[in-house]
Amino acid sequence: MRLVAAISILALYPVFPVQAADNVAVGRAIAETWCQPCHASGTRQTSDVAKPLSEIATTRTRQSIAAFLADPHGEMPNIQLARQQIADVTAYMQTLKSK
Repeated sequence: MRLVAAISILALYPVFPVQAADNVAVGRAIAETWCQPCHASGTRQTSDVAKPLSEIATTRTRQSIAAFLADPHGEMPNIQLARQQIADVTAYMQTLKSK
């Protein structure tokens, strides 16, 4: 299942990216695959332990989220995201900020 999701995510990237712009759609796909099993997104509650993505986006800077995703620890699974994928996830998370 995750292999299919990973292939789907890769299909959203251009074939020859020189310096791809942050892609919210790709970030959302990554978050749905790796984050939403534990973190709530939107109205979907998934865990009493993990904070909702919207709360993380609202209370942390984009840079601190990116730094955390580059080196996850604690209860987080050891996911390995490329720099562009981290940029995409943080771009998506910015759309979740509480107004």
